Amino acid sequence: MLELGQPTHAFDADKLKGAINVRLARDGEKFLALDGKTYALKRDMCVVADQERAVGIGGVMGGEETGVSESTKNVLLEAAYFLPASIRKTARELSLPSDASYRFERGVDPEMILRASQRATELIQEIAGGTPAKEVNVAGKIPPSPADVSLTYEKCDRVVGIAIKPKQIDEILTGFGLKKTSAAKTTKWKIPSYRRDLQRDVDLIEEVVRAYGAEKIPGTDRSRAMPSSLADRSHDLESALRERLVARGLSEVRTSKLIPRNAPAFSENAIALQNPLSEDHVALRPSLLSGLLGVFERNVRAGAERVALFELGRVFVPPSGREERRAGFLVWGKIVSDPHWRTADQGELDFFDLKGAVESVFPPKLSFQRSTRPTLSLAVEIYAGNQLIGIAGQLSRFSLKIDAPGDVFVAELSLDRPVQGLGSRATFREFGRFPAITRDIAMVLSEELTHEEILKVIFLGNPPWLEKAEFFDQFVGDEAARRFGPNKKSVAYRLTYRDRSRTLTSEEVSAVHAKIRERLQRDLGAELRE
Repeated sequence: MLELGQPTHAFDADKLKGAINVRLARDGEKFLALDGKTYALKRDMCVVADQERAVGIGGVMGGEETGVSESTKNVLLEAAYFLPASIRKTARELSLPSDASYRFERGVDPEMILRASQRATELIQEIAGGTPAKEVNVAGKIPPSPADVSLTYEKCDRVVGIAIKPKQIDEILTGFGLKKTSAAKTTKWKIPSYRRDLQRDVDLIEEVVRAYGAEKIPGTDRSRAMPSSLADRSHDLESALRERLVARGLSEVRTSKLIPRNAPAFSENAIALQNPLSEDHVALRPSLLSGLLGVFERNVRAGAERVALFELGRVFVPPSGREERRAGFLVWGKIVSDPHWRTADQGELDFFDLKGAVESVFPPKLSFQRSTRPTLSLAVEIYAGNQLIGIAGQLSRFSLKIDAPGDVFVAELSLDRPVQGLGSRATFREFGRFPAITRDIAMVLSEELTHEEILKVIFLGNPPWLEKAEFFDQFVGDEAARRFGPNKKSVAYRLTYRDRSRTLTSEEVSAVHAKIRERLQRDLGAELRE
């Protein structure tokens, strides 16, 4: 096999029962291979057998029961040609790769079978003093030789791009073992049995270029301005997203699109591979969070005090396997990894650090709504307008494989919609030249009302001159329930009014502010605190 590229197999002839034949395995037939393992065969697998049982998996491995040992006196040598596709399928289904299957899968030279058998016999004679049998048994038919291939020198020059002398082309092809059978304008070449990959004229041209040297072929300048495509714009937008996240102190990671069987995401109906290469890569990931958690755990074990990560990649949504591009985030640990001499306690990263990172890179106005998720102790859904585009929250303890101090916050968003507009031209406007007027609103509300719902009512109808509304105080808990009633809270907002063309009067602002107060009372049932 190593000398000629033709695998052969030796049986202990005294352990064989009757004549040898090649057949398909019986469904469920058991076979004890030379590696000491027993395999259950299928009906489409080729086996070498005697009159009683299979003694070898064709082209893959021989059997333990008929293997050669130190007591062997009579040897039966077997050399054969097997269909590459059949051998590859059998070796993959049994997870039984071998040196023989590696070569048969790629195709051996059929004309080498008898020569290899003769060479193996000569080595047994020379080294072990064996006596060869008087005859060689041959069964089956050798596959026909490859068909002749036609080639014109004109087409060779046209495909390569330069003129190569016909004499040089002939020398190159002859050097590869081809024989020229026709010397007309269109030449014909006889293909050797060991080069079955040469089937068309362009295959011969490829061999000519390989020997001539691709570096000798001059390039041509075809520079031209091309219109920006959707792929170009998508690449530019994601590059801008990466720059913004890195500027906020997050590190980009790249994780595998394949997940192990013990990953939490595997239980989310992840699409399993039919022929996984290892237990660490058995299914397509339905989420980016599994890979981010793996990176987080390795960093914590290495002694990291701060982990802030993001990943842009594709996931495969079950059950159809539809590909979707997403962005994943994970933050944990100290706000600053290195302590400062002025402030020993740098504080911990929390949900608002994660929320700030998400909002800073996605231009559309996002809203966050409280939700419930089995793996998140604090969960919110992220909306762009009325469309759900992602989730965020604090991981529950049972979702982590490592006992890390502090809380871990994660988020995952679809890039199909939010990435639109990212990287667009920046807009500038001058500072307001006229003074602003601020008014505060303190009110008692239901504890279930969210900040988003309150802001929506404040800005309903786009009140004139209202520039911004800032939340600055809240009173919640048992004391609030005792003072204001059960399930009540007190919140305060500061509203800023400004006109860019003139100074507003107190009366104008009071009129607009009064309407906002009335709307809060009417729509939210707010009890205003003077």
